[in-house]
Amino acid sequence: MKALLERGQVLIARGMQSTCVIKDTLGEGGQAEVYRAQIGNTEYALKWYRPEYVRADRRLWDRLKEAINRGFPTESFLWPFDLVTLPRSSALGGYLMPIKEPRFVSLVDLLTRKSEPSFRALANLGFHLAHSFLHLHAHGLCYRDINFGNIFFDPTNGDVRIGDTDNVDVDRTPGGIMGTWGFMAPEVARLETEPSSMSDRFSLAVLLFYIFMLGHPLKGKRETELAYDGSDPDGSRRLCATDPLFVYDPGNESNRPVPGLHDAIINFWPLYPQSLREMFTRGFTQGLHDPESRIMDNDWRKEFARLKDSVFYCAGCTAENFFDIDRLRASGSLAPCWACGRAVTPPPRMRIGHSKDFHLVMLSPGAQLFPHHLEGDTYNFSPPLAEVVSSPFGLKNLSRQKWTARVGEQTMLEVPPGAVLKLDVSCRIHFGRAEADVKI
Repeated sequence: MKALLERGQVLIARGMQSTCVIKDTLGEGGQAEVYRAQIGNTEYALKWYRPEYVRADRRLWDRLKEAINRGFPTESFLWPFDLVTLPRSSALGGYLMPIKEPRFVSLVDLLTRKSEPSFRALANLGFHLAHSFLHLHAHGLCYRDINFGNIFFDPTNGDVRIGDTDNVDVDRTPGGIMGTWGFMAPEVARLETEPSSMSDRFSLAVLLFYIFMLGHPLKGKRETELAYDGSDPDGSRRLCATDPLFVYDPGNESNRPVPGLHDAIINFWPLYPQSLREMFTRGFTQGLHDPESRIMDNDWRKEFARLKDSVFYCAGCTAENFFDIDRLRASGSLAPCWACGRAVTPPPRMRIGHSKDFHLVMLSPGAQLFPHHLEGDTYNFSPPLAEVVSSPFGLKNLSRQKWTARVGEQTMLEVPPGAVLKLDVSCRIHFGRAEADVKI
């Protein structure tokens, strides 16, 4: 098939009143082709639509103009910033957006195990998704089609980029984009309502379950009992819309994961702290039928910030594990290491603050403290102010101010910027605005 645009072709960015030159092709699909375009010395991504799609999607340009006028919710979105035409034409043909850096890969790579990020990176990934969609919804917008095909992430740290932002529209606006089977909220899939921030939250929960459990939250034993239906070949309509049931519904065991078919879910579910499992359970029991009971974006954000802080390494095999404070309080012990089966003792950790909103951070090598932890600047994770180092085991001061630490009843130590506070006994650290108790 002949490309829609040619290398070297010149187009017009209407808002910038600038020419943009096509460099090469980045990707293509049924709706459009995506090109690398250059304006001056800067490169952008240009999505150029097929004429038949423009004719079919009557709200396309209205959605894009609305998105451009409102501005991007967070930098994670590959957000439209200008509309593009052919020279000497007023007919819109596409839009410009930031170009996706090579470090970002498709979320499909995670689901197929082509990419195996650390648990700390996965926690970051969950946090960035929740944070991004919270800001999108705060703008009165909904994404309408959250699924793993339009999410990209950096496997090394969990940073996120969200594509296909031409789906975004004002909450509950009638339109042709309803979502993807298996991700759509049941009420949207049954055509009872238009997509909204509430249906987005259901789709986000499905996406997060996929990320952490590598399976679908509503596809368990019942999947094996469905008769084949050509109109619903993978069972998504029946399992996710007509009669949905969570695979770990505490009151109904008829859709449990099946060994040999859903091994990833069976293996990953017990690895995570009770608090995360309870959120998924609430989201896929009460939240299946009552949109108001779905997990809010900020609650996911809070949970994943805690999850990142809970990562520690097994002393025997160095596998990442999670510190589950609820289990420790209930049973007096942590779960054995999931990788080697060795009994796990509570690791060195730090409790920052003394209110009910304290931060509990595992002192694992590589763990970092941010303004989020030390300056009361909630969810500000840049730049790091401290980092746990391994040789010697201690906390390095990356900030610009001096810390003090009390060791025992009498000894006071000063920790200037750049210095390392050796952590070999329990102590209390004064960071300035915050103080923390270290338990070794």
